[in-house]
Amino acid sequence: MAGGGGWGAKDDDEDEEHHRNPFLSNSVSKPSPAKHQFRSEISKARWVEEMGMGEIVEKKGSLWSTTGVVAKTNKLYCHIEEILFLAEKGALILTSPDDKKLSVGDIYEKVIGAKFGCSWESFQAYKHLKSLGYIVQRCDTPWTSRNDQISCSSNSSTCKSKGTYDDLDSISDLLEGMQINKLKPLYNVYMPNSKFRKSSPGDPDFLLCLLRGNPPSISEIENLEDCCDGLRLKYCYVDNGRASFFSMEKGSIPTLP
Repeated sequence: MAGGGGWGAKDDDEDEEHHRNPFLSNSVSKPSPAKHQFRSEISKARWVEEMGMGEIVEKKGSLWSTTGVVAKTNKLYCHIEEILFLAEKGALILTSPDDKKLSVGDIYEKVIGAKFGCSWESFQAYKHLKSLGYIVQRCDTPWTSRNDQISCSSNSSTCKSKGTYDDLDSISDLLEGMQINKLKPLYNVYMPNSKFRKSSPGDPDFLLCLLRGNPPSISEIENLEDCCDGLRLKYCYVDNGRASFFSMEKGSIPTLP
C-alpha cells in the first residue's frame, strides 16, 4: 500500500483520511530545518559518541513512556532517530559531551552518515509512523534490561530471540553489529496505546523492514517470515523522501476453464 504527501497544513478531511489509512506518506524529500512547535516541556540529552546514542539528563513530559531504552543502571538512552524526531518537534535539546548545544543540522549529519544504526531512509520510516501515533522501537534493542522480549540481532540467523543488555558496552556491541543494508526487521511497531509499558510491551503488531535497491526474492521473504515466528511483516521503501508501506501476502492464480 503506498501513498504520498508533504508536510504542511491539513484540513479535517485529510486528518480523517490519515486516521483511516495509516500508510499514507507524510515525509520530506530532503533534510531541512523543521518548524519547531512551542513546548513548555523540553527534555535534554547528552550525546555519547562511543555508543552512538544520547543519554537523557533531563526528562520532561510523558513521551518517554514510549521512547528510549533503559539500561541496567536505570539510565535512559535514546537512538539517533528518536533524538532527531524529538529535536524537530522542539521537544529535545541535544548537547555534545562538553555540553555545547547541537543544532538540528548537526543531528541530520549524524543520521545521513548512517554511522549509528540509522540511515536517512530508516529515519523517514520511523518519523512517518511516529507522527501517526505508532509506538516504534528498534528490533535489535530491548526496551529495558529488566525484561525478555523480541530482539532481532543482526548477528543471529533468527529474528525472534530473547535478549537483554546490561551496560553501555552491550549497547555499543549491538550498534556495531548492525548491517543496515541486510533484509531484516528494523523496527518493532505497536498500535497507539496509552497503557503501553516498556516493562511488558508484548508482541509488536508488526515488524517493519526497509527495502533498498532490487526487490527481495521470494526465498528471502519466505526465510524472513519463517524466522520471525508468525509475527506480521510490513515493508517500507523510501524514494525522494516519500515513504511507501506495503505487505506481501500469498495468493493463487485461479485456474482458467
